[in-house]
Amino acid sequence: MSVWMGVLTQTLVLGRKPVDRTRVGSSWAAAQIYVMLVDRVFLRWARRTASQLDDWIVETVRRPGFLLILLVGVYAALHRYTFRLLGFLDGVLFVLAVALVIYTVTKISTVLLEWYSERITREKEGETVARELLPLAEKIATLLLFIVGLVVVLDHFSIDIKSILVTLGVGSLAIGLALQDTLANMFGGFTIMLDRRFRIGDRIQLQSGELGEVHSIGIRSTTVLTPDGNTLIIPNALLVKTIVINHSFPDPRAKIVVEVGVAFGTNTDTVKQFMLEAVANDPRILASPPPVVFFSSLGPSALILRMTCFVDNFLDTGSANDAILSALDARFKAAGIEVPYPSRTVYLNRN
Repeated sequence: MSVWMGVLTQTLVLGRKPVDRTRVGSSWAAAQIYVMLVDRVFLRWARRTASQLDDWIVETVRRPGFLLILLVGVYAALHRYTFRLLGFLDGVLFVLAVALVIYTVTKISTVLLEWYSERITREKEGETVARELLPLAEKIATLLLFIVGLVVVLDHFSIDIKSILVTLGVGSLAIGLALQDTLANMFGGFTIMLDRRFRIGDRIQLQSGELGEVHSIGIRSTTVLTPDGNTLIIPNALLVKTIVINHSFPDPRAKIVVEVGVAFGTNTDTVKQFMLEAVANDPRILASPPPVVFFSSLGPSALILRMTCFVDNFLDTGSANDAILSALDARFKAAGIEVPYPSRTVYLNRN
């Protein structure tokens, strides 16, 4: 940098008058003071805080701030006199300053995204967000900042940007219409990841009846593992629009409801005892809350009893329900308890 400054101050002349070296030297001194303040004050203060975000931001703006101060000094030195290349050099310095500012803001946005990525990767579903959403967000932020910088530079040189903006608008509209479904799924993926209505590992049920465990949340689709072991791939645009029941929030436990009917005249207390014994030794059934049996109703052909119990994982509901019904069937047969079939009496009038 010092060599470049020396060449610049030696070669840019007004007639035979050199560019004001005093202002260049002052800017150099100011830049050195800025670096000293950053290193000895701001960076030390940032390292004493618990968060690493401020450390990264201070380190990010250290060198660009130094260069920006030097550019201000060169600009002031050049504008002390009037000479033929002043307009050209003024434009070059302006472009360099805009590029430096855009570069700094881009690096700060990258630092913020990296800090957010480290925070959310501590959670299971955060790994998917960090892997799929944040790189795309970084690219979009870089592209938008580049466009802003380009517009500022073109406006500084009095270049008409209206036609360019119209062309970009028409092109964006055509691309948007061609990729309407894809873009809808992508924005749906962003909404799901940021809104977090459900997370990886949650049990969800769609309005249409599909039930399963969320396996992955992608940019275009969400994968759900159904209880029978199949994979259900759902477009994100559909998930955003439809009603979704999250069975894992706020209580992650899954409830099992077992309903049996016994013949009229059967001792219901004995049936309740059999139903509780059927789940007593099953390790999948949670002890808290404990299983509960209710005499539900008097059916048209049977006494209806209902038992509710809970398991940790909804994938165990099918096997646990099978074990409970099998145990009840064995106990009912051993005790001679009848499980009646629905019956109907038909009277014939022969007249």
